[in-house]
Amino acid sequence: MIAYTLNKLVVNTSLLALGTAFELVSRRERQLRAELAAWEDGRIVALGVKPRGPFMVLRKEGDRIRYLGGCAQQADLKILFKNLDCALMPLTGMMSADTAFVQHRAVLHGSVSAAMEVSRALAIVQSYLLPGFMFGWLYKRPPRFTMKQYLLKAWVFLALLPCMALNLAK
Repeated sequence: MIAYTLNKLVVNTSLLALGTAFELVSRRERQLRAELAAWEDGRIVALGVKPRGPFMVLRKEGDRIRYLGGCAQQADLKILFKNLDCALMPLTGMMSADTAFVQHRAVLHGSVSAAMEVSRALAIVQSYLLPGFMFGWLYKRPPRFTMKQYLLKAWVFLALLPCMALNLAK
């Protein structure tokens, strides 16, 4: 019971951090904005754990992403991990999202092409959220950052905790 509660806390915190990072990176990263340009305005994407959560819900508003909190009822696209154990490794950076799908750890409700767009956006955001030493097992070709991108990554690290505190109420 303690292990389940701890795993749920870790997954919930990881989803909160990921949703907050999506908001932060979408404000300033040109590559993510280019990826988001293909999304229709108002698209709602949920990433979570079956059957009762936790969830992270995002909505595209203009050229940015907005974190909506954890209610996945109205999402256009849902990517759901089968249980907490299946969600733990991809959400903590120990496994890529691609590997999680190959191992049947997650199910998709919605368009496969939309899920691929979300996967590409997720890879961009994770590159700013995770430390560089983790890139080796997450990416086939680890991203190479310019000085400007390193500064953005530092800004994301500094802004993440205060913004997560603000997003807790959602």
